[in-house]
Amino acid sequence: MANPVLNLLRHGLQLWLRGQCDALDHLQLDVEGTPAGLLKGRLDAVYLQARGIVRGAYRLSRAVVTCHDLQLDLGRLRPGQPMTLSTPLNVTLEVWCSAADLQYMMLGEGDTAMGMALLAHFRGLNSGSCRGWQLQITEAGLRLLPPAQQTPTPPLLLQLRSVDHRIVVHGEEAPDRPTIIPLDPAIRIHDLRIDARHLRLWGEALVTP
Repeated sequence: MANPVLNLLRHGLQLWLRGQCDALDHLQLDVEGTPAGLLKGRLDAVYLQARGIVRGAYRLSRAVVTCHDLQLDLGRLRPGQPMTLSTPLNVTLEVWCSAADLQYMMLGEGDTAMGMALLAHFRGLNSGSCRGWQLQITEAGLRLLPPAQQTPTPPLLLQLRSVDHRIVVHGEEAPDRPTIIPLDPAIRIHDLRIDARHLRLWGEALVTP
């Protein structure tokens, strides 16, 4: 029989995670802990897999998150309520972004500021709006396609690299003038890869109480 304290902590974690997202299609959560540790609010490890994640301007197809030595504030934990951390937590991340996810974050509903900044950086301040542009993923990188009415405008071809824990973008038209995609300072990127379907990132993040 599962430990009732473990079940309470798992449920609190699920509530907290769902509360951090605007949308979350699927969540699988596994937790590990000893009876003595659980009574002190300590979990040895948490393994999380999620799909269809939306939070503000961010959207992910899939995420796998692992963390160890999780310390909860049991004094504030109640049945049916989200959990509260008592100390900062370092987590490892592996995330997948589809073309639709990147479209949302860079050119669409999420925020067009990133797309506008990339256009301005590689095409100049008078490059116009990115409204109506479409994004494709190829094994060579990202291709930003202008609207049909702007057919004389060539696509913007971008290559992404992980450098010093950041995402660096190189434009085919200005390979010696890269730019950086702004991320939360608590996130550090270790590696990224692109195939014909996804941008895949590996990294870590610091979660504070």
